[in-house]
Amino acid sequence: MRLTIRHQILALAAAGFVMVSTAGLIGYRGISQIEDAQAEASAAAAVLKAVGAVDTARVAFRGDVLNAITTRDSAERQGVLDLLGSHVADLRGGFAQIARLRPELADQVEELGATADEMIAAGQRVVTLASRVVSDPEQIGAAEARPGFESHYRTFDKALPELEAAIAEDAAQTSAAAADKAAGARTLTLITAGLAAVLLGGAAVLLARRVSRRIGSFVSAMKALAGMDLTVRADVGGGDELAELGRSLDEVVATVRGAIGEIADNATALISASERLSDTSRDLAAGAQTAAEQAGNASSNVDQVAESVGSANDAAHVLQTSIRDINGAVAEAVQVAAEAVGLATTTNRTIERLRTSSGEVGAVVNMITSIAQQTNLLALNATIEAARAGEQGRGFAVVAGEVKDLSQETASATEDIESKVSAMRGDTENAIEAIGRIGSVINRIDEIQRSIVEAIEVQSQATRSIGDGIAVVSRSSGDITGSIQNVAEATRTTHDGATRTQTAATELAELAHGLNALAGRFRR
Repeated sequence: MRLTIRHQILALAAAGFVMVSTAGLIGYRGISQIEDAQAEASAAAAVLKAVGAVDTARVAFRGDVLNAITTRDSAERQGVLDLLGSHVADLRGGFAQIARLRPELADQVEELGATADEMIAAGQRVVTLASRVVSDPEQIGAAEARPGFESHYRTFDKALPELEAAIAEDAAQTSAAAADKAAGARTLTLITAGLAAVLLGGAAVLLARRVSRRIGSFVSAMKALAGMDLTVRADVGGGDELAELGRSLDEVVATVRGAIGEIADNATALISASERLSDTSRDLAAGAQTAAEQAGNASSNVDQVAESVGSANDAAHVLQTSIRDINGAVAEAVQVAAEAVGLATTTNRTIERLRTSSGEVGAVVNMITSIAQQTNLLALNATIEAARAGEQGRGFAVVAGEVKDLSQETASATEDIESKVSAMRGDTENAIEAIGRIGSVINRIDEIQRSIVEAIEVQSQATRSIGDGIAVVSRSSGDITGSIQNVAEATRTTHDGATRTQTAATELAELAHGLNALAGRFRR
């Protein structure tokens, strides 16, 4: 895959972004852990505070019970009762808060709460008995109930420190865990940030060194080119923009090296060509002098050509007249051939009708032959019947004999007619075939005559073109004379130009020598 510098920088930036994001996420996670630890520590402190509140309410509750026994004033007693209710609420509220904040201590809290309820019930019984001022002014009932209350109080007083110790230990563990989490989060954040900085810095240094080293190769190559050294190469490997630039520079150097070589070769060839041009210009000057002399001779020859062109023009007019006469005769022959073709076609149709009539005559002859055969058969039957009749049928026999003779003559005449009709059919077929060949010959003659007409037309056009060309040549002969004079003037100008060309060729040779020397300064 072709990894360009842009891609490398983007990859480095992406890696940095990923590392910074990772460090940020780790830091955020550490902060979350610290916040969680702080929340746990706060919860532990709240639990300890709730335990302290329970302890305070416990002591206050005992004081309220004792005050209820010793107080004689009803108003003070009512105040003691109010405080007693408040402290009972604090006790039970503290246990509820501890159970909510430390669900894992629910069993122990529930057990201690039951002990507290027993203490509260015993205390409330003492207070109730102490309230009987009228019936028990000496507080004997309260005094008797007080030992039971004190017993429950001592039981609760012994159990509460165990809960306080468990909660304090849990709070200490929670604080220690929070401190460990905070320290671990800070350490992990520092390690991640340091690793990201090291990796990004190392990658940036490697990329900078790689780019700097390859740019140094470019600088060296460009300095060598400034010193006219065309053998230098950038030699920058890789597949990024610098490598592509290096290959392009190598291609440019190779192209320039080839161009300088071609310039040197062309300069050498130019020197040789300038020498040949100098020789050619000398020959051109000599040739121009000769052409000027020959132009004078050509002018007199043009006059003779003009006279010959006039004679050719007269002959062309005579030829055009003859071609028009031939064209008229051939056109008349074409018309006659066309009439012959039409006549042959008409004759062919007439003979076709004759062949059809011959067929109809043959059909009639066949019918007559059939009738004669039937008549002969009837005459034979009549003769047989006359013979059977004897003397009475003699006359009928004579008639039957005549009918038989007549039918035989009819049959003979019919055969003669049929043979003649057959002969006529054969002659008709031969006539049709002969007329068809005549028609083909006439058509061929017509085609040939039309070809002759076309050829004569082409010849007539060619003759007209020749006449027109001769006229143009006749008109142009005068122009040719003027042109020859212009040629003579041009040859003199050419002689002068050839002299100047020889001078320019000498200067061009000197320029080619200088160009060759300049190309030789390059190292190739």
